[in-house]
Amino acid sequence: MKVITDCKKMDEEYAKNNPPDFITHANYVEHLNGMANDLKINYTKNIKSKISHTNFIDKKLNLIKLTLRGLEIEYNAILDSPEYAIVCVSWISVKAYYLLYNMCLIFKYLITGNKESFNSSHGKIIEEFKKYVEDGKLVFSQRKFNKLYTCYDILKWKFKSGANIRHTNVDDEERYMQIIKKLANYSQEEFKRKKKIKNLRKIVDKKLHSNFLLTNKIGICEFFYWYRIKANYRDLEYLNENIGDYKFKELYCNYYELTLSFYRAFKVLINTIAKIRFGKDIM
Repeated sequence: MKVITDCKKMDEEYAKNNPPDFITHANYVEHLNGMANDLKINYTKNIKSKISHTNFIDKKLNLIKLTLRGLEIEYNAILDSPEYAIVCVSWISVKAYYLLYNMCLIFKYLITGNKESFNSSHGKIIEEFKKYVEDGKLVFSQRKFNKLYTCYDILKWKFKSGANIRHTNVDDEERYMQIIKKLANYSQEEFKRKKKIKNLRKIVDKKLHSNFLLTNKIGICEFFYWYRIKANYRDLEYLNENIGDYKFKELYCNYYELTLSFYRAFKVLINTIAKIRFGKDIM
């Protein structure tokens, strides 16, 4: 009983010193960082034939190299000077996303051999990526990353008030579900924005929304996509709050380490397929 009481006091004290939005994002990124440790990705379809190398690959590889180098410089600077984190934390979601987005374009070309792969839009590439996961063509070593849920089911999930800002005695399954629900909320908001749905009074809007909830699926593989769009442009009001430098440092470092886990997994995957397609590693 004393342990539970102490944990509750620690959470209450943590909440007093940190805005709820900040705590939520920090908790989610920290949890995913732990889940993604030593992550691996496998492509299960059999690839045998060679394809031609293209300059598009070299351009994307250069962008990846520059983006990764920029993140490394920021990360090392923050380790030396934690106060620098507040300058960098608002943009890491964008940089991390573009690093992985360009890797996805290379991966798509390697499995299709179609140069048009490099023209894939952000929305298209994430939908195709989800389809690969759903069909079992792409398999993560972390099993929960292979799961997809409809928005209809996700938005019915209920959590106790304040569960998202709890920092101690956390239920891993519940935290994972909280992250999925956050992504589903972002997806729903974006759908309404694109369809210009301000409310659900009109029958046509209700039908559109209902169909979206039933057919749109969400998985952890969308994390970087949605955080690039939403967390950066809407949910960072807490940057104006009085938050300690070390807290911004923790958030940045967790996001950076999470990004590196996905980067390394994709790098191995890309090189594995490149050896078949080109006879050599390309990263």
